[in-house]
Amino acid sequence: MIETAARRLVIFGASNIVSDLFDCALANGLLPATVVLHLPESAGERDILLAARIEALKGLCEPPQVVMLDDFQPAAAELYLLGPTTPTRANLAAELERRFGLRYHTLIHPTAYVSPLAQLGQGVFVGANSVIGPGASLGDHVFINRGVTIGHDTHIGSFSRIQPGANLGGLSRIGRGVTVAIGATLLERLVIGDGAFVGAGAVATEDVPDGVLVLGIPAKFKKVL
Repeated sequence: MIETAARRLVIFGASNIVSDLFDCALANGLLPATVVLHLPESAGERDILLAARIEALKGLCEPPQVVMLDDFQPAAAELYLLGPTTPTRANLAAELERRFGLRYHTLIHPTAYVSPLAQLGQGVFVGANSVIGPGASLGDHVFINRGVTIGHDTHIGSFSRIQPGANLGGLSRIGRGVTVAIGATLLERLVIGDGAFVGAGAVATEDVPDGVLVLGIPAKFKKVL
């Protein structure tokens, strides 16, 4: 069981991915101490409520407390991370900057490999069994899920999310707020525009403009987002 003397992780906002953050925190010897909600929790019929995810921590660590943003005040020796993975989390980061001016923890699962030649911004999450190649650079609050490969010298803009099993070739430039969905593949030397969405299982063989959804093999324009 993780002791309460461990470094305390504060997660801002909840989503279905919060269990991955709990898991990664525990794997790094951190205590997931607090979840700060900026919005009332809204769950679809196939979502799992935050209370159930916290219940699963019993026996592993002291369960985190849940507070609303208006009731939160930073304390010494806390580490901070954004919980939501949707592109709107940029709005949450801006609000936290306005209120508190926080710096964020970079959370990397022990089974991931991050090249010492890579550069990671603040608030980056790298999930289990992912690989970040040499020369890669990840902007602030980039979310790399489980089993992802980021090729050498690829840049990923702030607030982008790369979903499980995606593979990004080297020497590419991924914009800000981009989603690369589950199992998608991007060939090398591509430019993916800000706010673009590469659908699940797609294979991108050419550049993707800003703010569009591409699907299929090879990936083709579907609609403007």
